Amino acid sequence: MGLTDGLTLILFSGSAIALTLFTVIKWQRIYRKTLINLLLRLLIIVLCQLLALVSIGLQVNRANGFFESWSDLFGSGSNYTQSAVSTHSLSLLSSASLVKAQDLPFKSKLVKDVITGNDSKVSNIVYLDLPRAAVNDLKRNSPLNSGRYRVIEFLTGFPSQPIMWVKVLKIDHELALYNETHVGHELIGIFPQINVAGKYDLECMNLPGAEPAAETWLSSDMHSYLDARLGIKESRWGIMGVSTGGWCATMLSMRHPDLYSAAVSIAGYYRPALPLTDPIKLQLAMDKKYDLTRPEAALKKTLPIYITASVGDKYSIRETRKFLAKPHPNLGITYKELGSGGHNSRVWVSLIPDAVDWLQRNIAV
Repeated sequence: MGLTDGLTLILFSGSAIALTLFTVIKWQRIYRKTLINLLLRLLIIVLCQLLALVSIGLQVNRANGFFESWSDLFGSGSNYTQSAVSTHSLSLLSSASLVKAQDLPFKSKLVKDVITGNDSKVSNIVYLDLPRAAVNDLKRNSPLNSGRYRVIEFLTGFPSQPIMWVKVLKIDHELALYNETHVGHELIGIFPQINVAGKYDLECMNLPGAEPAAETWLSSDMHSYLDARLGIKESRWGIMGVSTGGWCATMLSMRHPDLYSAAVSIAGYYRPALPLTDPIKLQLAMDKKYDLTRPEAALKKTLPIYITASVGDKYSIRETRKFLAKPHPNLGITYKELGSGGHNSRVWVSLIPDAVDWLQRNIAV
């Protein structure tokens, strides 16, 4: 049974209810004045509470998309090396692949691929949200016209899974509604996995040593992938992220202005936030390497960035206000601050429609 399967939740919650009812009904019958009996009854009570907590945790995970599998939960991560297809070996999406893809609103399709990036050699999952017009073009074996379609790359927080954009944040509905009213200027969504090192948070950076090259995977590898799968070449995308993904979107857009023309940060921050358990030397090295001051100063033209933060989201609002207090002559910043709301998906969902509308207006064509 998978971590997010309904049957798993039913099994644990049903067991919690059944054991609790058994304990209440049979408490007097199982009662004995012995130490072993006392320990047994304590064990039953603890087990009831444990099953209840696991059931709550399973539902919270299903609602927020933190972990996709048991291996993700326990930190080993999924090993995609054997099943991944090299981007060099990928071809244009076929009719057969589109038939197998998940149906989305207004006849859009959600395609899932397991790939190995050209440059990073990272093997992991990536999803594509394709509007109806793109699906029809691909069924005719026709590469997509980059003059018609604009691309947005969507990044999650940590820990999370790319599918949370669909299951939790309902981005498929937002894109479908937009595409139905903007025929000829449709949006394509691409959703790569940012958590490519299991339980270890890379902050979308290329760390030294043997850690996966997350920055390369999310930037150049995704562009190569889209070229192979859709035939879209040399386009500058929009990029949007929530939480850690907000930092990633901001950082990637500044460090790769040749690949991205606009960025959205929802509940993000603006400097690396590696785990405090990492060596101080590594943290300082990454702070220096990924200081946004230098790539921002090197921008040849103004980079539009849309930033949102909530007063109730203590870390994000603090880091956002610090970032905005500095001069940013090469950034075109649009800022939206919420008076209430914490760091959670319910707040983010309400911000996405305006963010998508702003982003589609600022993506270079």
